Amino acid sequence: MKPMNSNDPQAEEIRLQSLVKGARPSAELPPGFQNRVWQRIDRLERPVPGLVDLLASWWLRPRIALTTLALAAVMAVGLGAARGSRMGDETARHRYLVKVDPNLSPR
Repeated sequence: MKPMNSNDPQAEEIRLQSLVKGARPSAELPPGFQNRVWQRIDRLERPVPGLVDLLASWWLRPRIALTTLALAAVMAVGLGAARGSRMGDETARHRYLVKVDPNLSPR
């Protein structure tokens, strides 16, 4: 074996290459490794949905949308009936007071 400080660059290059080859680990990748790497890259590239997007995607399902629409219609009818009943009571009360006290101004 030649000493390291020899002037033969080709011999030093060969020795260096053999050292580098010997230093490389030769481990096998686990099965499915490449697939998992690409899946992680795909997940990182997808935008993170915001709250509005999540709610919209949930409410736009046909079953949920139909249920929401039916619930809104029932609530609207109920609130309308309650308000109409209250206004009817107020109108009847006012008409009664006008009949009892003619000096009361009509609406």
